[in-house]
Order: sequence, then structure tokens, then C-alpha cells
Amino acid sequence: WEAIIRVQSPEGMKKIPSTKRETAAAFLKKVAKEFGFNSNGFSVYLNRNKTGELVSQNKTLSILKIKHGDMLFLFPSESSTSSGEVMDTATPHTSSSLPSVQEDEIDQYLAKQDGKIYRNRDPQLTCHSTHTFAS
Repeated sequence: WEAIIRVQSPEGMKKIPSTKRETAAAFLKKVAKEFGFNSNGFSVYLNRNKTGELVSQNKTLSILKIKHGDMLFLFPSESSTSSGEVMDTATPHTSSSLPSVQEDEIDQYLAKQDGKIYRNRDPQLTCHSTHTFAS
């Protein structure tokens, strides 16, 4: 059981190879190495809204219901930066000085969907009966 887990970060997405028996702790070490963080300079979540944090533990990815193709979300800790980056401390930004960005309505709608395309069976294109599935 070889799986690719996608990890989205502010710098972009990376695909991390994994196995069924790999622990969360071992997976987080791979993520840290891939993104250039030290072991406590980031947090990984199951959801984009920072819920379901993946903590360093001895549970396997399969027990945590993480499977091939899943997307996890990496957020750097406030006190750390990626390797090679220098934090801009000359001009501190406050939440009131940053422009408010509103996502488009379609983006908000798509974020709530499961990503599957539902469609009815087309008898001209399908060679199997209604009670079977294409393999």
C-alpha cells in the first residue's frame, strides 16, 4: 500500500509519498524535511479551516483515515519562517492595514463540495448492467 498525500502550504503544494503503516510522527518528519521546516515550526491540518490537526503521535495514517490522494493543509507557526526566508520586521502589518479579500461566490461554493461528478448512466456508453460497476 503505497500512497501519495498532498500537502498544501502557503508556498504551494507538494506530494509526499507514504505507506499504510507509517505513523503520523514519521509522516510529519517527511513533511518538515520536504518543506524545509524544523520539527515544530509548522502545523498540519486535515481541513483548510485549521481543524483536525495532525499531531505527532504513534497512530498510523490508515487509523487516522488518511488515504491516497488526500489533501492536508500546512500552516507555518507564527514564530517560524521557511528555510532561507527572512521575516520582514521593519514594517509590521496589522489586520487593519491589510486589504480585506473576499473569495468569489463560486470559490466558496466549490470549497463545500466533495469533488465528485455525479451523472446518470448512459446506456450507449456503458457495457455493464445497472447493478454492476465499471472496473
